[in-house]
Amino acid sequence: MRLSGWMIGAAALLAAGSGANLAVAQEVGKASAVNPAATANLRTISIGESIAHKERIKTTDKGSVQILFIDKTSMTVGPNSDLTIDEYVYDPNSGTGKLAARLGKGALRFVGGQISHTGDAEIKTAAATVGIRGGVAMIGTGFVFAGYGSSTVTTPGGTVTLGAGEFTQTPGAGQPPSPPGPPPPNFVQNLIQSFQSAPGQSGGAGQGTASRGNVQRAEARATGTPNGSVAGSLTPQVPTPLPPINQAASTLNQTIQTSTQQTAVEKTATQQASGTLFGFIGGLMTTWLTASSPTSGNYGYGTVGPFTGTAVVGIDAVRRRVQANFDGTVAHDANGNYLPGSFSYQFGFLDPSEDPQGGYYDQSNFAAGPAIRRNGAIVSTIDDAPITNQTGAMVTISREMAQQYGSALGFGNIQPCDCDYTKWGFWSSGSNQGPYYDWAHGFWVAGRPPTAGEVPLSGQASYVGHAVAAIQNDGAVYYAAGVFNNTVNFGARTGQVSVTGLDGTNYAGQVSLLSGTTGFAGSLAGNVGTRNMALVGSFFRGVSSPVGEMGGSLAVSGPGYLGAGIFAAKMK
Repeated sequence: MRLSGWMIGAAALLAAGSGANLAVAQEVGKASAVNPAATANLRTISIGESIAHKERIKTTDKGSVQILFIDKTSMTVGPNSDLTIDEYVYDPNSGTGKLAARLGKGALRFVGGQISHTGDAEIKTAAATVGIRGGVAMIGTGFVFAGYGSSTVTTPGGTVTLGAGEFTQTPGAGQPPSPPGPPPPNFVQNLIQSFQSAPGQSGGAGQGTASRGNVQRAEARATGTPNGSVAGSLTPQVPTPLPPINQAASTLNQTIQTSTQQTAVEKTATQQASGTLFGFIGGLMTTWLTASSPTSGNYGYGTVGPFTGTAVVGIDAVRRRVQANFDGTVAHDANGNYLPGSFSYQFGFLDPSEDPQGGYYDQSNFAAGPAIRRNGAIVSTIDDAPITNQTGAMVTISREMAQQYGSALGFGNIQPCDCDYTKWGFWSSGSNQGPYYDWAHGFWVAGRPPTAGEVPLSGQASYVGHAVAAIQNDGAVYYAAGVFNNTVNFGARTGQVSVTGLDGTNYAGQVSLLSGTTGFAGSLAGNVGTRNMALVGSFFRGVSSPVGEMGGSLAVSGPGYLGAGIFAAKMK
């Protein structure tokens, strides 16, 4: 169910109409997805219902609920969980507020909205207090995992700060949190799986109820804009979605499967790199109001928005399996009312009880298709609601492949990152959800994150690599690449970044290293018009240094111009 547009618009209109400086209301958000059985203060929650202050939300072993707050914060409460919302205050004019909640048992996934950007989001468990700043976190009664941004975990025994991809245990009994480090093998994938709807569950959306058409009408009433588009483009041109890359993904997948059957015995597991990579995604989402796929030629009316988010790529080299989980949020203005607010896509399975849906050949060659269970259930969701007819693929892009398909990817004479451990590639997903067809396409990058303590506190280092993005320019959609450079001053906690030649534009600016984390963020100004670029990234391990490589997501904007993608770079 896609509520974010009209909820936020309505909240802003109410605040403006009342003349209030601070919007403090009993309702803090909506239940945007519900699987039986979930209750709030002993009443059974239905999709679309209001969630208020002091509500206590409880789920059974088969229950789950997603709460979408007014500031775009999202909490997914997992099975066998007990959550109480203690405080929620939000001022839409200043974008500030406070969120406090208590997790009595179970687990939740927190995706930060506007409030967490100021660091005023706090989750308490029996063992710890977790402060979340600008990020994504998964929290249980005995653990905290920071998927993105930073999380401060405090117990009576001490405090640790987690950066992207870091994990800590909170044993309780006055003990300090364990030192930040990588999560146990398959921990993140299994936890993500627990938050997703089980086969036969629909998130509470009955046929015809909570449809995107109904949400669109609500948005139109709230915004006064029944039709429109992003960045002034009424009917974006539908690009040919990289036929060489799609063909390469299909060919690679077939080659992997054939090679797996013929040579799996010949290759030893010690020569392969099993484990989990963490990183970022960036690209464009296009949504058509049509009952048919765009490949049928019936495009209807479409809107476009950029997305960014996180990537978790698990590799099982022994079984030749790969699984990628891409979680993202889609940015759009009031005219982008066809677009979803978020998505959670999975490609491939590590689970040996499911068909692999892809394969792993070596560290630079792996691919996977949409994760579809043997019973036909699609794992991926949009706005935590089921989708149908999913197609697409995720595939690694080696330096050789980037050069081979350089014109389609926009590389030209630009050399992609000569990274050792950090991997990147292309992905796309097309699917139906009611009368809508959603097509996401873009890029992913993932690596091996160091611990926050391994990031130097002095010295300098220079990194060079590439940036690549999906671009919409006055209705035309294509891919572009540029050269990425970052000179980091670890003592000053800054980086001087330039991205040159990206779609004929040069960008330059400064990023700041986020205290106590492995991440950095900032903005760059372009030399064409008023184009700007926002960067979010993290250090990754290299062969010779725990901060030898880096990667992240980027988003570009300007009049009639938008896009998003990734960057990857290696220390010189």
